[in-house]
Order: sequence, then structure tokens, then C-alpha cells
Amino acid sequence: MRRIALPVAVAALLALGALVVLELMRPSAAPTRAEQARLIAAELRCPDCQALSVAESQTAGAAAIRRQIVEQLAAGRTPEQVRAYFVARYGEWILLAPRSPLAWWVPPAAVLLGIGVFAWWLGRGRGAVAPTASPTGKARDRIRDEVEQLDA
Repeated sequence: MRRIALPVAVAALLALGALVVLELMRPSAAPTRAEQARLIAAELRCPDCQALSVAESQTAGAAAIRRQIVEQLAAGRTPEQVRAYFVARYGEWILLAPRSPLAWWVPPAAVLLGIGVFAWWLGRGRGAVAPTASPTGKARDRIRDEVEQLDA
């Protein structure tokens, strides 16, 4: 029974992998204008609420931008041209995801730099503390005398 189970499992995994590859390679239909408009609106930041995309926001500004997207696509502009129009009008800020790869690397680099500085600070602090020497016989006698005077 075990001799059959392994080849069957391998064949099933290969078949599943082939189906996944076929699905990924299958050509998809070109998105409609409405789908393109939704995708573009999802990539743009709402100028009023700033925390939502134009697709999610219900403000008048977001509705106006959605109308402009539809109008520009109807005029024959490509999605890239529509995005470029809004970037030219509002600046790079309007995009929810920054274009520059530097923007994705700055936060992790800042965290790593902070960890490095903290580790350096901890290491520097340990070397600066001088080890305390144990008291000698005279010092021990003086400490004992002072403690006895305090207790009396």
C-alpha cells in the first residue's frame, strides 16, 4: 500500500503544479474601462481625507477625481497617462504607493541604523563602568565602625 501511495502523491502534486502554471500562463482578457478606472482610483490618495484611496473615499473631491479618471480614459488616454496627469497636478504625494524604490528602503535602513546605534551605546556604556574593588581590611573596619555608630 505504501509503495503505491508515494507515486500517487507525487503525481497529484505534479498535476496540481501543472494546473497552477497553466492558470498563470493563461492570457487574461483586457480590463474594461470601468475596471481600469477602479484600479487607477485605488492607487490614488484622496486629497480630502488622505488616509483612503479615491476609490474608497466618499468625499466630493474623490468623486470629482473618479469622474476625471473616467473622462480621461474615455478620451483615449492610457492608465499610465492618467496617473501621470494626477501626479503632475498634485505631486508624487497623490500616489498611495511611492514610485521610488528608495522610499521602500529608507524605513528598514532607519530601523537598522537605530538598532546599530543602540547596540553601540550599550557597548560603550559597559566599557565605561570601572569595576569596583573589594574593600581592604582598613576600609572594612571603618565601614563597620560607621554602621555601628549609625545603629547606636
